[in-house]
Amino acid sequence: MATNPAGKGTKTIGINMKLEMAEELERRAASMQLSTGAYCKIILGEWIKSGSKLKLQES
Repeated sequence: MATNPAGKGTKTIGINMKLEMAEELERRAASMQLSTGAYCKIILGEWIKSGSKLKLQES
């Protein structure tokens, strides 16, 4: 039986994004010697903890 390497109470998600954005995330993560996934977890966690609301609008 396989186990989740991140442990119980976790979920793996995948997202598609424009190449430019993905490359920028990779560049920023590499500059901090982090994996892209670890960097995304940090910045998303900081945003959620801040309580800031995201304003979405059609372009």
